[in-house]
Amino acid sequence: AVPRCKPLRHAYEKEIVLYAYFEGLDYVSTECVYAPHAYRGHARTLLKDLEATRPSTVAALGHSGRRLAVATEVATKTLGAC
Repeated sequence: AVPRCKPLRHAYEKEIVLYAYFEGLDYVSTECVYAPHAYRGHARTLLKDLEATRPSTVAALGHSGRRLAVATEVATKTLGAC
């Protein structure tokens, strides 16, 4: 298996938007209709609160997440269209 290349993995979303703006790239940001009811909003709020306390929290979580191994027979749900 070949790992995916994610060149902007360590960049914040604001930095990516600024990069797209200065390079003249089209950047479209639309919210999924299900987003207001999604649980990820609670997780995002928690991350923002943790980051306000310790700025390196998001980077540390990303680093530890890359070290986790995922089993090959993980059950996943089929995603619907937004």
